[in-house]
Amino acid sequence: MVQRRRQVVLCVCAVVLAILAVCYPRSADDVVAATQFSIAFFATLLTGEAVIFALTFSAASSWPSLQAIDSHIAFREWVLIGWFAALFTGCGLLGGNGMSATYGALLFLLANIFGIFSFVQLFGLASVGGRNRLLCRTLAESLGHPGAGASAHGFENSSVVDAYLGAISQAVTSNDPTAVRNLVEQLVEAEVAAEAAENAISLHIDVLHRLARAALVSGADPIQVTACADALIDSVVRLCRRLPAPAPPLGALSRYLAWLANTALLMSVRGVASNRSARELVALSTDARSRILRCVDPDPKSAGGPDELGTLLPEPVQALTWSADFAEFHGAHQAGALYGVYEILTGTKFMGNYWDGASILTQLRRSLFGDDDAVNTPAADATRAAFGSVEEYDHFWALTSVTALATLRDCRVPHPPELVRPEFTPDHQLLGAYLRTFATHRYFGTAEEARTALLGLISRTSATGSLIERVHHGRVGLAYRVPAPYVEPQLRPAAMILAVACRLAPLTPGGDDAELRDFLSTLPSVSLRITAGLSARVLPGAAPVAQTDPVEAIVVGLKVLTLVGSHTREGT
Repeated sequence: MVQRRRQVVLCVCAVVLAILAVCYPRSADDVVAATQFSIAFFATLLTGEAVIFALTFSAASSWPSLQAIDSHIAFREWVLIGWFAALFTGCGLLGGNGMSATYGALLFLLANIFGIFSFVQLFGLASVGGRNRLLCRTLAESLGHPGAGASAHGFENSSVVDAYLGAISQAVTSNDPTAVRNLVEQLVEAEVAAEAAENAISLHIDVLHRLARAALVSGADPIQVTACADALIDSVVRLCRRLPAPAPPLGALSRYLAWLANTALLMSVRGVASNRSARELVALSTDARSRILRCVDPDPKSAGGPDELGTLLPEPVQALTWSADFAEFHGAHQAGALYGVYEILTGTKFMGNYWDGASILTQLRRSLFGDDDAVNTPAADATRAAFGSVEEYDHFWALTSVTALATLRDCRVPHPPELVRPEFTPDHQLLGAYLRTFATHRYFGTAEEARTALLGLISRTSATGSLIERVHHGRVGLAYRVPAPYVEPQLRPAAMILAVACRLAPLTPGGDDAELRDFLSTLPSVSLRITAGLSARVLPGAAPVAQTDPVEAIVVGLKVLTLVGSHTREGT
């Protein structure tokens, strides 16, 4: 737009000068004398720009691109005016046409005036701040174009974004923290339009993954990486506030951060990544998920600033979409997140303690669909309308537990002490507390009812307009270039069986497990075998008997549920 206005101004000036040349033509001597000074000044400006350009920009760099620089300093327009000036002057002098020669001389004056503007613009790019301002604007304009974001299979249609990502990769490969910091600042400070916020978030998450991968694999300084990652995460949260439906991108970021912590742990244990890099990325993940949680919670315990006051997700469908994503990949604070979700959905606070075995989902079910203790608030009414029925409520949380169980951390991998963080520990009681948030949601009580529930999870199709269909529709078309994609629960049969089984497992030591064993004993051997394999990976104590007795492996693994509330029982 700015370039178009400049071109219009130049055309108007050229027309005005043409009128002057026709009305007041000068002699050949006057034209030659004026042109000599104009050409000398024109050459001086051109030489100055060449020197600044050579000292400031690298020929091997595609960011900033020559096109972006040219658009900013109007180099082509300037040279084009000079070419027309020389053409009209030469033709006028050779042909003895005073008007043409005069017009050429006047165009040289216009070229020199415009050359001063171009020189000043280029001189502004000689500093890091000037380049960053240009690139922020260039990036924002590119992200605003249709087809430059998550809905267009990455950023393959945007040469500007590709050049930016290439510059990020080059800076990371060369281990240049200053260049990386400048590039991240350009993205974070880009003022994108509201309709381009989704594209910008996609690029933020892409850059975040590239930086994390560099810290784990390429030996990049983890302190610099986490500092840049913090800026990217805060920027994503700010951009989410501008979206009408912020839950899918916020959920994608939450899911990726949980995946990142587990990947850092695994790569550290295998000796691929240094303990220092893994420690910093684990700390980044747990702290960032805590900040996201404070932005979602309507009444957080603490707030780091005004941006963390008030919930990002006031609508029930948005809160439920995000909570399903937040529970994946065994991320930190996943059980605590349900407190904020409970308040959004009911307009009241949940006062129980999940460490003592209190069931948030059971209480939420009663508050929404109970006969005597249902909550009558505008938030609860909106949530009941979104679910439609208690059956839809049970089905949604059952599917959410499937994806949560399928992505639990491998309990067989040792957890180094230096990677222990709040809510990111090898503590079996913490694992039991996370698992119990879903296991206490018991909408069936017998093996026969459990088989019916399992059949519903496998075969039930969401009705048009139902909450599950709306949640699924919110994710359609969004693709983020990170290795933590959303996988539909129906594609996780082992986790489906385990999600049903945990709702029959005893919650106290010595509890009756007859219904659980009855449910498992009727399953096909193939189903039992894959479920036992999942149990051996995510549940402590299941691995030793997974190969010989799949039923026993699942039953033993689910005994982790009885660890929750043990301190209260012992005190009593």
